[in-house]
Amino acid sequence: MSTQSTRPVTRTGLIAATVLSAGALAAAPLLLPSSAQAAPSAEPTTAASQTSGSALTPFNATDTERIEAYTTVAQLSPEQVENARTIIAVGRGADIPDQGIVIALMTAMQESSMLNLDYGDRDSLGLFQQRPAMAWGTPEDIMDPVYSSKSFYGVNPEGPNPGLLQIDGWESMAPGDAAQAVQRSAYPDLYAQWEELARDLLSQNGDVAPIA
Repeated sequence: MSTQSTRPVTRTGLIAATVLSAGALAAAPLLLPSSAQAAPSAEPTTAASQTSGSALTPFNATDTERIEAYTTVAQLSPEQVENARTIIAVGRGADIPDQGIVIALMTAMQESSMLNLDYGDRDSLGLFQQRPAMAWGTPEDIMDPVYSSKSFYGVNPEGPNPGLLQIDGWESMAPGDAAQAVQRSAYPDLYAQWEELARDLLSQNGDVAPIA
């Protein structure tokens, strides 16, 4: 999310009360000065914050567990791969360079484990954990992977927040730094750990039809 918290989650008993947020903080540049960004709030974990199946999210696993679980594309579920293909297709449709698509894939892996989550820290939602309160769109908009991907890339005409293409010099940044420039996470160093997987996802799914 942006003002999001992309931090590693600790456990106490079942799951930590500290929630890894993602998402729409990235939005805030046009809305709030950075000094106004609040630290992520803790929320108790409930059954609603669990996903079905074996997919690990920032909310039901530690960051280390997710890295160990998702070291190869083969370890991802069909749902995760399909979401990645949507991100790639939107990037292709907007003529985003491969580096930009890799950055988007890295971001979605860190923020949501490439799952279109209908929950998150505060009001964060979706693949990129974008926040309605930060003007990333309505909840319904953000839960649309095409809409949220366009917002992340900065090619969504309906979104006021700067995306990747609005970040000066993003092409020359380290991928994790570029992701952080959009997301503005409290834990900026966590995006980089997904770069290898993101590049593999792109190389194995480059056959997607572009989505304009």
